[in-house]
Amino acid sequence: MKKKAIHMKFLNHSIGFCLLLTLLCYSCASDYLDTAPTNQVSPADLFKDEAYAAYAVSGLEKLMKTTYPTNKLDGVSFNGEGSVKLMYAEYQGADMYCPRNNFYTIFNGASHAIPTSGYTEYMWHYYYKVISNANAIINYVDPESSHKFKYIYAQALTYRAYCYLQLLQFYSPRWCDSQNGSADGVVLRLNTSSTGDCPLSSMLTCYEQIYNDLNQAITYYQASGIARKEDENHKINVNAAYATYARAALTREDWSTAAHYAALARAGYPLMNADEYFDGFSTVNREWIWSIYDSEEESLGNSSLAARLAYNSSSTLVCTYPACINRELYDALPESDIRRGLFLDPLEYTYNTGGITNNGLGGSALTSYAQGVYPDLNTSAKIYAYMSFKFKCIDKVGAMPFNLFRSSEMYLIEAEANCHLTPPKEAEARQLLKELIRDSGRDPQYTCDKSGQALLDEIKFYRRIELWGEGFSWFDFKRRKDTIVRHTFEDGGNYMTNAAVTINPEDANNWMWVIPAKEYEYNNAINKQ
Repeated sequence: MKKKAIHMKFLNHSIGFCLLLTLLCYSCASDYLDTAPTNQVSPADLFKDEAYAAYAVSGLEKLMKTTYPTNKLDGVSFNGEGSVKLMYAEYQGADMYCPRNNFYTIFNGASHAIPTSGYTEYMWHYYYKVISNANAIINYVDPESSHKFKYIYAQALTYRAYCYLQLLQFYSPRWCDSQNGSADGVVLRLNTSSTGDCPLSSMLTCYEQIYNDLNQAITYYQASGIARKEDENHKINVNAAYATYARAALTREDWSTAAHYAALARAGYPLMNADEYFDGFSTVNREWIWSIYDSEEESLGNSSLAARLAYNSSSTLVCTYPACINRELYDALPESDIRRGLFLDPLEYTYNTGGITNNGLGGSALTSYAQGVYPDLNTSAKIYAYMSFKFKCIDKVGAMPFNLFRSSEMYLIEAEANCHLTPPKEAEARQLLKELIRDSGRDPQYTCDKSGQALLDEIKFYRRIELWGEGFSWFDFKRRKDTIVRHTFEDGGNYMTNAAVTINPEDANNWMWVIPAKEYEYNNAINKQ
């Protein structure tokens, strides 16, 4: 039992040894502490220094984009938030096809009920690692001691709320199946001393904690008087807190709260124009609320998100198995919508339409056509019908900043929430769609006069289009209790035969990932899953 406890303390409940070691090394290099040897410096003393505390928040940022070598796909390490977005939210969803023929034993939901699976463990390990480090900041920083500490404290609270929301979406039921939140949520560990047995809290308790963290964060952001610098989009701020609040409320079906905070989140972040839309989604623009920083110097190379998603990367991963849009989703998009240009319409060119291996692979004519339209494609890239050109890296392999929140999502949250209010605000929802789609130039011919379920379906459709590839598909289908249906080319889609499946809401353990075995083996307050 001692061995297991030590392992789990590292995996899940550490207060951040790596972070504290980094801080200690930083103190030596910068000579901030000269009154005691570093091995005698307590965390409480470290966090009395604004520079250290700010550096610790930067550590949280780093944890969201770093390699996790114990979790791999195709022998390549997971990378923090990028892996969550692509592998768990998109590959598992209804809208992205990846022509890798061995992925779908995992991403058809086969691992959801396997507590010993590394895929089950990854999100638990990753998010609790961020949470434990955020707890260290929250526990040791005194927000009343300075304006800067108020801001730092608020940032740590926002990180913790974001991570708990992600955990709930994976490991808990849909809100509509939770009996108003009485179902089990996740383990709430809120301080650095919480390392022993701890039961699962109810979903309602977990959401209340998320709301409480965000309420405190917003208060301290505002009281600090500090605004994020223009070139620091990767630094979490009050608008990111509003956006997290909006997304949490949407997931909880708390419609008025979702609409309120979505409007606050997008204030000051106007929608990108048509030119910006085709800029590769790798350059921070006015619409991005919060993002992950990346550069050629800090790229994770083949472990990066771009190595599987950016069409111009030289990575063997994306050159061999590019991301493609669901053909049926693409075909439903009006010809007047500029977003059709983000994907390869095969036109009259030939491509493979059967089986598993090379399903969708283009012939020489389609390859020549694509290379002519996109000259920055790597010469070794295989060309597939309906492949994506939405994402573009800024170096040859894998450097690609990517957004976590942008205003478009907030428009869509507000529109959806408005439809569920009593009475519904359908006119306001239609206006939000028009601003998002027509007025922004995404589709200058767009109009909408729909109401009732038809209007909700319209919002759902354009959410799938607007946020494609950004980490929403599986989450959205789960919370709405929608069925994922994937078809082969023969049936009108473009999935290989082992991916062309129907996943009903009650399938795959009701879309809940079970608590990893390493948690309940250490934590005796949780029953074996």
